[in-house]
Amino acid sequence: MTKNLFLVLLLAVQTAFAQIISKDPTFASNGIYDYGNGVYYTWSMAQDSAGRIYSSYSAPNTNESFLIRLAPNGMLDPTFGNNGTIQLPYYTLQNQLKIQTDGKLIIFGYNNTEGIIYRIFPNGQLDPTFGTGGISIIPPIGSDINVRSYGLIVQQNGKIIVHGMISGPNNTASHQIYRLNTNGSIDNTFGNNGSVVTAGNPVNGTFVLTDNQSNIITISNINYANNFNGIIKKFNSEGQPITSFGNNGTLQMTFNLGYAGAAMIDSNNKIVYSNQNNEIFRINPDGTLDNTFNYNLYAYSGVNGGAWIQSIVEKNGYYYIGGNGEGDLAPTYFISRLNQNGSVDSSFGYYSETSSVYSIEEMNISNNNIVVNGSGFIVKYLLNNATLSTKDSAKTNTDISFENPVKQNLIFSTKEKVSKIEIYSVDGKLVKTLKNNNTDLSELLKGTYLAKVTFENGKTTLKKLIKN
Repeated sequence: MTKNLFLVLLLAVQTAFAQIISKDPTFASNGIYDYGNGVYYTWSMAQDSAGRIYSSYSAPNTNESFLIRLAPNGMLDPTFGNNGTIQLPYYTLQNQLKIQTDGKLIIFGYNNTEGIIYRIFPNGQLDPTFGTGGISIIPPIGSDINVRSYGLIVQQNGKIIVHGMISGPNNTASHQIYRLNTNGSIDNTFGNNGSVVTAGNPVNGTFVLTDNQSNIITISNINYANNFNGIIKKFNSEGQPITSFGNNGTLQMTFNLGYAGAAMIDSNNKIVYSNQNNEIFRINPDGTLDNTFNYNLYAYSGVNGGAWIQSIVEKNGYYYIGGNGEGDLAPTYFISRLNQNGSVDSSFGYYSETSSVYSIEEMNISNNNIVVNGSGFIVKYLLNNATLSTKDSAKTNTDISFENPVKQNLIFSTKEKVSKIEIYSVDGKLVKTLKNNNTDLSELLKGTYLAKVTFENGKTTLKKLIKN
């Protein structure tokens, strides 16, 4: 059967083509750690300097909560707790997890009656110097229906900020921030006797962030006469309004933020905010919209709206984004990388996968891997840094040409000797390696592939292949 293979050359001005993403076969089971026994409520993870991964989850069928530690290879660490697992004293929902600079773990969760904060040594033992036997109890606090008005921050001085929704009379609700001292007691020097009430409709999400000067920023959507415009409040590190910002610390924005997805403060003190409508905004430190940032994932990926970006991480000058749903909130998830102007970085591209892992709650980004957490799974991806300089890319793209269209065999022409050609699927799997000209490719299914050509002189070039 005759197959047609079309070669699409990349622009020579690109500094690199693609960092091929593939699951790390040495991590857990083919790159995936599965919590097992049905769907668990897994909301947060943290990775220490040794590469060990902590994650807290709640089991809906047993009303029990647990903390696990994975060794760098993705297997439960037998030196931690009971073969890698400890059961938390309370059943708490949507636990948030952070690692202090001294290596101690902070876990924050809630149940129907109270908010609960744990401090735990790296060996899994509760820290008796914190609260009562390692546990601090605060007034009832929870998340909105969108699981966004809720979180945990550990300040540089070791004090702990927690925030969430506080229920009021007649089905009303407010969003409140508490701060705890390092011993787990409420810090009455913070805000108004230990807490701050923020503006915003918690149903649509309220984020609490800290900037590079340790100021506290809250960003919310609030309904003013059915006009859902954003509100930013800015406090100093002690919870007092910064009066020079907006109107006594509060700024009413002029545009609708939409249904909350994720938010972070970048290295330039700008807020990067996403919503469930496949939109990302970048907001200047003064609260104005940054019009130099123009995001359009649809133009690159073909996503037709509705994708929910739930994680944004800045690394090495890029924004890594991850989320679930593509147009209809289908059981898919994606990872991509944005340049500073909001465009998709063509040297990374757009990775999408349909599987049981249908959401990304958090991402840890390293120079050579990405670890994601969500829906009862932890997945580790390897980044293959197959990058070329602009000069080398322009030169090596002329070193080889393919018959176009190619019928059944891949026929190439080059003045350089080819060491090998590796063909990858779009999900990063190596599907074929060839060395000889006129090699049969009829077994490849219809679709898009990446071909990495390695010459005997050590140069490489990457090309996109589309097979019809």
